[in-house]
Amino acid sequence: MVRVLHVISGFEGGGVETLIGRWQDELKQDVEFHIAAHDLAVPACAEALKQGGAVLHMIPSRKHLLGHTRALKRLLSSLCPDVVHVHTTEWGFFALRAAKATGVPVRIQHSHAARRTANPFRRIFYRVCFWLGKKAATTYLACGREAAIFAFGKRETEQGLVKLLKNGIDTDRFAFSAKARIGMRAALGIDEDTEVIGMVARFNPQKNHKAALRLFSAYRALHEKAVLLLVGDGRLMGRIKRRAAALPDGSVRFLGARNDVPALYAAMDVFILTSRFEGLPISLIEAQTSGLRALVTDRVAREAAFTELVSFLPLRDRAAWCRALALPSVRGREDFYAVANRAGYSLKGAAAELLTVYRGSSS
Repeated sequence: MVRVLHVISGFEGGGVETLIGRWQDELKQDVEFHIAAHDLAVPACAEALKQGGAVLHMIPSRKHLLGHTRALKRLLSSLCPDVVHVHTTEWGFFALRAAKATGVPVRIQHSHAARRTANPFRRIFYRVCFWLGKKAATTYLACGREAAIFAFGKRETEQGLVKLLKNGIDTDRFAFSAKARIGMRAALGIDEDTEVIGMVARFNPQKNHKAALRLFSAYRALHEKAVLLLVGDGRLMGRIKRRAAALPDGSVRFLGARNDVPALYAAMDVFILTSRFEGLPISLIEAQTSGLRALVTDRVAREAAFTELVSFLPLRDRAAWCRALALPSVRGREDFYAVANRAGYSLKGAAAELLTVYRGSSS
């Protein structure tokens, strides 16, 4: 049994926590999961991981640097993990340096995002942080090429020093079901003539729900029979709800964190993602597997599109979004889960690769 400590920022119900939960389900016979975090934004997220078998460890925030570092070292010294798997990207060097100081043999830095910034000071900041992390890590992982270059550099990526580990999903579970579509639309009180636009994302600044509301408002002014489903939880939900109050009653539905997301994808006609930056968003992989047309910002990594269902659009071009939203839905949606399998997004395959990393490095 390999003992692994995952280090995340917080339990926010986001893609990283979702990914860890799925790995946990697949690898529970071989890996002992521990998770360290300093924020409990979505308690239900933490509880789900705990129920799945993970041991949770709350530590002080990075704002309290000395307490944060001491807590990490105490935890590592008492736990004696075989692997420390860090998901906090630019801030990962704190945990990685603590792991190195306490003698953890395998120290993984995992990049999940690819930010783009014109600010030279931010670029220098990222470069320094990643350099510190790279010096303390033994293994580099990334969800895709752009995320790898962002965190570890183009030379390291091209030399094969970064292992690309795709965000695997249970493709069978996310396959389109006409029965699920009918049932979910009936449960939501939405008839088949209504266009359903959906976004699955935690409510935080990165996902930019404010822009999603602006774009939907512009579109609904032209198409009254349209609703927006916002699936997810997070600290900014209350603020977005207040903004949505200006739109017609019932046109924006806040569904919270759900365990029936595949059925919600089936009920949708088009998926949107208005993120300020992304690496390889799990929700976009899921949406394509369900055969959904997907409209995403041009800040999302192009490699996330493994089908022709995805359109990349400038966030400020509302007219382009409105035109794209008005296009007809895709037919034959049930065929796309096989495409996802061929593209390497099977959860079983990704989990097996990760176990090889853990065992190969920790043996």
